[in-house]
Amino acid sequence: MVTQGVVLRFANYREHDRMLTILSPQYGRIDALSRGCRKPKSSLMPASELFVSGEFVLYQSHDHFTLTSATLRDTFYPLRLEPYRLTCASYMAGLCAAATQPGQEATELYALLLKGLYFLSYDQSADALETTSAFLLLFAGATGYRPRLTRCAHCRTPLDPEKNGHFDVEAGGLCCPDCASRSTYPVSVRQIDWMKDTFRSGLLPKEKGDGCTLFEVLRRFVESRLDVRVKASKLLP
Repeated sequence: MVTQGVVLRFANYREHDRMLTILSPQYGRIDALSRGCRKPKSSLMPASELFVSGEFVLYQSHDHFTLTSATLRDTFYPLRLEPYRLTCASYMAGLCAAATQPGQEATELYALLLKGLYFLSYDQSADALETTSAFLLLFAGATGYRPRLTRCAHCRTPLDPEKNGHFDVEAGGLCCPDCASRSTYPVSVRQIDWMKDTFRSGLLPKEKGDGCTLFEVLRRFVESRLDVRVKASKLLP
C-alpha cells in the first residue's frame, strides 16, 4: 500500500524498531512497524521521526502494517529548535491521533495538520498559541463538532452580534443571557468575531490576539467531545 502521510507519534520497540502512528488522508490512522529503523545507517530512520510527512510504502499482512520505504516531503525540522512551538505541534498531532480511526478517510484533518505544522515551523509571524487556537476551532468543525456562534446553543434564539456572550462547553457553543450559568465562559464581541473570521478564512498565519485568550475554552470544548486529555496540553498555554 502506498499513501501520503504524516507521523503523529512513535514509540521505540524492541532493540532497533519503532511503532509509528501515521495519519493518512485516504486511510485515516495507520499503526505501522518500522523494523530496524534505529540501526546505524538505516534508510528508514529519517521517515520514522515525529512530524515527518511524505509518501509511505507499507506492507500489509491482515491488520498489521510494516513500513518498507518512504519518500520524504518535509521534516518540519525548525520545530525541534523551539520547544514551545514543538509543544503546540505535538498537541495538534495528539488531537489528530485521538480523532481518527483506521480505515476512516481523513483528508480535511490531514490538510489542516500540515498547514498547522507549516506555520509553526516556517512562519515566525504566526503566534504559536494563536495558531493552535485557530487549529482547535477548525479541528472542531472538521470532526463534526462545529460550535454554534449565531444562535443560542440551548434555546436557539438568535444572538445579537454586537453584544458579548457566554460559551457553554457542554451545550456546544454560545448561549443567550437567559441560558447562561456559572459554568459558562464569558466571551467578548471581539472573541466571537475572531471565531467567525477563522471559520471564514481558514488556518492562516495569525499574530497574537483574541485567539490566545480563547485557547482554554476551545481546548475544553474539543477534548470534551473527544473524551480525552491530550498530554501536550498540560504544557500550554
